[in-house]
Amino acid sequence: MKIGDLVKYDKSLSGLENCMGVIVGVNGQAFKVQWLDQHSIASTTNSSLSETSVEVPEFLEVVSENGN
Repeated sequence: MKIGDLVKYDKSLSGLENCMGVIVGVNGQAFKVQWLDQHSIASTTNSSLSETSVEVPEFLEVVSENGN
């Protein structure tokens, strides 16, 4: 996994497997993910903002790799 990869939560996290996001940073061995799905955007107070979180790679699955 690297910055720019499109990721989702692993299927083992029931109820979160439809969340999609982009890796925007690395924090040690974890990744900072900017979530782009409707649920994350709806949870912010300003619709132009999106939710970010730091996630361990064990809970993420790469959907599409950044071509760089």
